[in-house]
Amino acid sequence: MQEELGSKNKQPQALQDHPTQQLTQYSSDHHEHKWRLGQQTGEHQELEQICHAVFESSNDGIFFYRIDECNGGTEFILYELNTKCCALWGYSRQQVLSGNIDLLAMNDDPSAIEAALRCKRLAAEGLPQRFNWQFIRMDGAAIYGEVSLRRLQIGNENVLLAVIRDVSEHHFLKQKLQTMQKEFGTLIERSPDAIARYDNNYRRTYANAKLIAELGGGSAAILGSTPVQCPGGEAALKYEKMLRQVFDRGQELHFELHRQKKGGSSCTHIRMMPEFSPSGQVSHVWTVGRDITEIDQYRQEIYQKTFFDNLTKLPNRALIIDRMERIMDAGLGQTQPFGLMLLDLDHFKDITDILGQDVGDRLLCLVAKRLLDCTRIYDTVARLGGDEFMILLPRIGEPNELDVLAGKMLLTIAAPFDIDGREFFISASIGGALYPADSADLNELCKCVGSALHFAKTQGRNNFKFYSRELTAHSNERLEMEGSLRLACRGHGLQLYYQPQIDLSSGCVVGAEALLRWHHPENGMMMPTQFIPLAEDMGVIVEMGEWVLATACGAIAEWNQGRAAPLKMAVNLSIRQFIRNDFVSSVRNILAATGCRPEWLKLEITESLLMDDSSEMTSILHALHAMGLSISIDDFGTGFSALSYLHQFPISQIKIDRTFVRDIPADREKSALVKAILSIAVALHLEAVAEGVETPEQAQHLIEQGCQLAQGYLFGKPVSRQDFEALFLSENGTVFFKPGSMNSSDENQRAIAKQ
Repeated sequence: MQEELGSKNKQPQALQDHPTQQLTQYSSDHHEHKWRLGQQTGEHQELEQICHAVFESSNDGIFFYRIDECNGGTEFILYELNTKCCALWGYSRQQVLSGNIDLLAMNDDPSAIEAALRCKRLAAEGLPQRFNWQFIRMDGAAIYGEVSLRRLQIGNENVLLAVIRDVSEHHFLKQKLQTMQKEFGTLIERSPDAIARYDNNYRRTYANAKLIAELGGGSAAILGSTPVQCPGGEAALKYEKMLRQVFDRGQELHFELHRQKKGGSSCTHIRMMPEFSPSGQVSHVWTVGRDITEIDQYRQEIYQKTFFDNLTKLPNRALIIDRMERIMDAGLGQTQPFGLMLLDLDHFKDITDILGQDVGDRLLCLVAKRLLDCTRIYDTVARLGGDEFMILLPRIGEPNELDVLAGKMLLTIAAPFDIDGREFFISASIGGALYPADSADLNELCKCVGSALHFAKTQGRNNFKFYSRELTAHSNERLEMEGSLRLACRGHGLQLYYQPQIDLSSGCVVGAEALLRWHHPENGMMMPTQFIPLAEDMGVIVEMGEWVLATACGAIAEWNQGRAAPLKMAVNLSIRQFIRNDFVSSVRNILAATGCRPEWLKLEITESLLMDDSSEMTSILHALHAMGLSISIDDFGTGFSALSYLHQFPISQIKIDRTFVRDIPADREKSALVKAILSIAVALHLEAVAEGVETPEQAQHLIEQGCQLAQGYLFGKPVSRQDFEALFLSENGTVFFKPGSMNSSDENQRAIAKQ
């Protein structure tokens, strides 16, 4: 074989004995060669020069074999090559023509050599050949070429013309592309996403392993089938509809697809991408499906917690308000008025106080079910909180429809409830209002329905009242209340009560919270919730707040005289009081007048106050902090909590609302929330105070979770200044609560008994 491949350092016979006007001589001089024609004419010489120039300037390697047939075989003798060949091979022309070098022998693969010899023989027989070949250069580098062989006849000589085109770059690019395709194929096959390719008949031309596993039945059943054929169903119809859109519009499409499976429902995010033909038409569509069932379930849980009541599963305040706003924004209420009803259970607190919260919760769930049975499918029944429900009727023909529905609800609720074999009877009061007849403003409308409910309660409960602008009795009552409150603000009836704050680690009284009370001349002692909203509406809240702050500062200044461990006084601030322009100056003046040191005072503000992220708010807080006062967040966690403000503002303390403390440690969710709040406090170096501590078990749980301070009935109810001094200051802060002793020690009992 090697002998057949090897070049003979001979001159072709056609170059030695050819007659005149044929190729007569071959010569090599300084790596140049020429065919010379004997007795050539000038025209032939010019043609020779043109051919030689083309031969030498070609970008392809060109060389010639002389075909010798002897002894029953064929011998190929390389006798001519151009400069490009030498550059490709890495050998000089002299090395090629003077040695046994054949380019086709520059390969160490026997099978490849055998294939090349076969192509030589076929070309020598007159059949042009083309094949790819890897050459090994003299320096050992590999060159990939595309070889073309064609038999020619020059005079009486048979010559094999070989042309080599360097396709190394193309080869490497192709190799790289193949590698990338292989990697891409592996990536697709191992992808956790379901990937498929569809033709314009919506038939799958490709499906990866994930999709085949999801659909089942193997690739034979899936490839060539449409979604409707496999797996079929309503989801498949929607899927094909989306495929049709991508083929028609040529635009990428994203959507979510819900399917019902044996194990339950699933949700998949589908991405459809068009594949275009050279003519610009959509020839195929690629689809990628990602399972987002867990994400979808999480979204549903978040939606449920945000817009639905956790106990009754009814819509909550946020959802019913949102639905009313949508009706108003769409302008439907102008042409189609809607009704709003507010329902409150009569004396519900008596049930929870006597029979416990669990019975109360179960009763609320039964009431919710009955209300749903009374309403239409497009009505909304929401639980606002406690025993208060709101009903939205988006379609009403006549106002008396509210009367009819209210009567039905009252009768339904009046029927006995059975809980664990025991009958319960309860009634309800309902107020109603119409949009836009009573008000076109949502907030005002809610006030209207609230006024109607209040009127229904004052009229003996267990009845329904429409809102009426002629509720003069209520208006007169309000006017009388305003007059009495103005007199109280002038020093006739307002009084501060003080509730002790306890260091849980030692049991010592470390401070107090100042709580406002109003001794109404007719109604007796009134809690802040009964008159503070009225004071804010009247505009006397600032005056009232200054009196509270001055009185509390005066008390703590006297208590701390001579005390080794000074107490701290906590004072609640209203929003209007806090945002007044001269509030900082007012606080500074009160401190100076009462002799209260700034570090003895804690100002309690609500979370909602911090939602107004204004420069004025920030400057006020920092000014108070610079004075040495502490800022505490009251009822933490019950408002629009945003952890960002805890480090944006100079906050030093957070107060855990009593609604979280009330059910610990029995309620796992409440316990988890308290634990989370305490963890936040620790992480941000904030002091934590728990409100509403009523049992030793609650106190012990708070100690175990790392809470520092607490207040509540377990330690002492709010009392007058005289009683506070007698109970808690007589022995300079007596330790009456012992951590770790949860069996109500004698000291505990005595302290509570005094209250």
